[in-house]
Amino acid sequence: MSESPSFDRLLSDIQNGDTKEAGRVIELRFTNRLAALTASKLSERLRRRVGADDVVQSVYRTFFRRLNDGGLELLDWESLWALLARIAVRRTRHHARQAATAKRSQDRETPLTPEIELFDQVPGPESLMMTEELRNTLVEEMRDKYRPILERILEGHTHDEIARELATSISTVERVHRKAREILKKLLAAEI
Repeated sequence: MSESPSFDRLLSDIQNGDTKEAGRVIELRFTNRLAALTASKLSERLRRRVGADDVVQSVYRTFFRRLNDGGLELLDWESLWALLARIAVRRTRHHARQAATAKRSQDRETPLTPEIELFDQVPGPESLMMTEELRNTLVEEMRDKYRPILERILEGHTHDEIARELATSISTVERVHRKAREILKKLLAAEI
């Protein structure tokens, strides 16, 4: 046993399968340290592609996957920090290597053209209103029995999720999605 009652409680939670509580405790204790460590290891160019928070999430995924596989021996808070820090450094190196590959090379990046920069802006109230109008018109154009499917598509649900939730076939969901695209094309063509 360790000399820290809170660490013993953490080990007990892990052994009892309460990884949610263990994750909460680990996150509270180490997230800021991991983010600072990761940020110090990321170059400025790499930070444009991957943030410290992304690496920290990757560290936690790796840690809990290895924990579930049973391949970790945790002795105390220091050994846990050492393990998380080692994973963080390795994940940071992995992201750096991945960004350096030929297809992803940062040297191949080019600045956005003015036309594309339009899509990188936060929409204003007028754009939001027009989008909402277009959405409502799209929903109104769809037959009543397919509207629940369309609503879920617009909310970003996957076809599988929609089919399961509404007890319908995936092909029906796909057909509604195709129909919605056709209606949207017509609506947008009429706007021009």
